[in-house]
Amino acid sequence: MKKIIYTLVTLLLLASVCIIVVVNSIVHVQLQHGAVLHVLPTYIKNKTDGAVIICPGGGYSYLEKWYEGYGWFPFFMIQGYTPAMLEYRMPKHNYKSPMIDGAEAVLMMKKHAKEWHFDEDNVGIMGSSAGGHLASTMMVINNDAVRPDFGILFYPVISMRKELTHIDSHDQLLGKCASQQLEYQFSNELHVSDKTPPVFIAVTNDDACVNPRNSILFNEEMHARNRRSELHIYPTGGHGFVCHLRSEYRGQVLEELADWLSVMKSQKN
Repeated sequence: MKKIIYTLVTLLLLASVCIIVVVNSIVHVQLQHGAVLHVLPTYIKNKTDGAVIICPGGGYSYLEKWYEGYGWFPFFMIQGYTPAMLEYRMPKHNYKSPMIDGAEAVLMMKKHAKEWHFDEDNVGIMGSSAGGHLASTMMVINNDAVRPDFGILFYPVISMRKELTHIDSHDQLLGKCASQQLEYQFSNELHVSDKTPPVFIAVTNDDACVNPRNSILFNEEMHARNRRSELHIYPTGGHGFVCHLRSEYRGQVLEELADWLSVMKSQKN
């Protein structure tokens, strides 16, 4: 019994040391308008192939920084990507704020690509829930300089149309009395173009928080324009299923995402 306890204590201590080392290695980059980009760079040449900007969810009212942010760092490091978590500003009905932060994050990552040793032309963006709205907005933006090279969306809010959207995210971003024109502007499924980058999307069929049709319609628009889109719909798990350690399909999602990233990497090379 004592050996088991000693082993567990040793493992906990090692895990604690690893966490401390990782946390102390994170670079906190202040962006121009107040957002913060938390980057875990590598300074070893040719160590990573690309980078991923992670946008946590929180309904545009707060940020789920740990489960949907920092918690993804080990996965992307193992896949050969430099992870960066974007602590974007809450809009408080000023819809421009998070979009400006997203654009500045892409520019900042590309600016430091050589210093942090990853491919400048392989900077992706990942978003969960409301963070998926920010990520998909950056994917459809009509600006080559700040458009990411690929996207990863988990149970994302994509539309701002009231029949599809997550209403709390809608109200925080645009306000309860937003015009139809503004809702159209930020319904990203309506703005897929020939320049929209490849995307991996994962949702569950029983998500009672964000309607899976957000992702289905976005995927349909991607295919209609011959853009690469891989949509995975799992039968159960609910909203946030990828971050639940006991989720039945968590392991499958991670495996399928790893495969997708590997294929993307091989095609880029």
